[in-house]
Amino acid sequence: MSEVRTLRMPAHCDLRSVQSLRDEMLAALDDTTAVTLDCGAVERADMAFVQLVLSAGRSAARRGSFLALANRTPGLDVAFHRAGFDPSAPPIPAL
Repeated sequence: MSEVRTLRMPAHCDLRSVQSLRDEMLAALDDTTAVTLDCGAVERADMAFVQLVLSAGRSAARRGSFLALANRTPGLDVAFHRAGFDPSAPPIPAL
């Protein structure tokens, strides 16, 4: 099991891409202790992506792993703010 895996997010993180991103994230969480989502190329994100990140963060925590966002862009931050979340906070909101 490797320690950290980085997944590069596409320019458009939206409803059309979440299924394939979900599969990538689940596979990464299966064989790592930490997953970093490199968001440097994200131009646009929507609520589906925000939900995916939050869900993946919770799944990681249940598995004893960690999910982090890196290289946030304005497009990503806008999506998180619209959803009512702080993108600089860990992707697992307090319940």
